[in-house]
Amino acid sequence: MKRSYNYHETKKQLESQKSRLCKQLKDVKLTESERNEIKRMVDNYEYILTLVEMNHFERGISH
Repeated sequence: MKRSYNYHETKKQLESQKSRLCKQLKDVKLTESERNEIKRMVDNYEYILTLVEMNHFERGISH
């Protein structure tokens, strides 16, 4: 089976982006609106990471 993406690389990149957003949340100068937007983005990355994991393991692709 040919992979259309590199699971580990994709997961690492998504986790890095999520981590960057989490660090932004620590900024006390954020408005409530900005904070809520970043939280939604973090939630989206968590959801995408879940889908990437499900796709990887549902297909039975070994590590």
